[in-house]
Amino acid sequence: METQQRISSFEIKQGICQYNSHDYYAILGAPITADINRIRKSYLRIARLLHPDTYVENQPAALKTQASQYLSKLVNPAYTFLMTEKERNEYSTILKLLAKRLIKQGQKIIPTAEAAKSFLHYPTVSSYELAVEAIASQQYSDLDKIIERTGQLSELNLIYILHQESYQSQNTKPPSISTEPLKETKFTVATNQSFDKVKIAEKHIAEKQWMLAVKELREYLKTDTQNSYCHSLLGLAYLNQNLDGMAKVCFQQALKFNPQEPIALTNIAKMTSSNSSKNFKSNQKDAKKGGFFGWLGGG
Repeated sequence: METQQRISSFEIKQGICQYNSHDYYAILGAPITADINRIRKSYLRIARLLHPDTYVENQPAALKTQASQYLSKLVNPAYTFLMTEKERNEYSTILKLLAKRLIKQGQKIIPTAEAAKSFLHYPTVSSYELAVEAIASQQYSDLDKIIERTGQLSELNLIYILHQESYQSQNTKPPSISTEPLKETKFTVATNQSFDKVKIAEKHIAEKQWMLAVKELREYLKTDTQNSYCHSLLGLAYLNQNLDGMAKVCFQQALKFNPQEPIALTNIAKMTSSNSSKNFKSNQKDAKKGGFFGWLGGG
């Protein structure tokens, strides 16, 4: 019943949706920086997940109906709107004016989503896009989590448009470190100069220069050892060099300091899923082969 009510209203009370009735980018799991091709790609991915002809097999008819409603009443209208150039440009203007108004009013922004809390203190385009991608990859995988995850994306979008208008957080520094589970993201930043290494690393990641990104992140982590975001970026860089073991250690370290770190959560889940498939095939071979190599966990 609760899910049915959410589908009927699509009520999202976070981020941009607090001030504007719709956040079309959040609905499509696309960053506000997305071009038309990125928007189309996001839509097609979601449509494949929710369309009744392609929705997960062996699911009850009621769930297929719910998925279809999300597609027709939430996703399709957002896609239609953003694919119209005039509407998209006007919407960009609306978001810009919203940000200016909130800043002028001295609105204090207190996000609830972990990714948004992190981004509030580390407001770069790269960190924003990575956080959106991490949440969007899981956004429509669970019908009961769609509204919640869309709200998380809307919070990220709100902080992004505010920082584009030179918003300054009223917190002078990030909060102190805590390893308690399910708490807000905690960081300790040594100096502005050392944090420049994170920005450089993000640039290297965007350009797929993985080894250079590793160098900058390792240097930064010497001064801020409990920065979950940087540990997750380091894991991402290792993962793209096929250094899965080192990547996993970094993602686990990130989750130690922030159990809700989105980049680490997403990638370690993918690694677990991928390894399960590989291990099944590997175990079939090892059963025949046996011996020392079976302990290496290769493949």
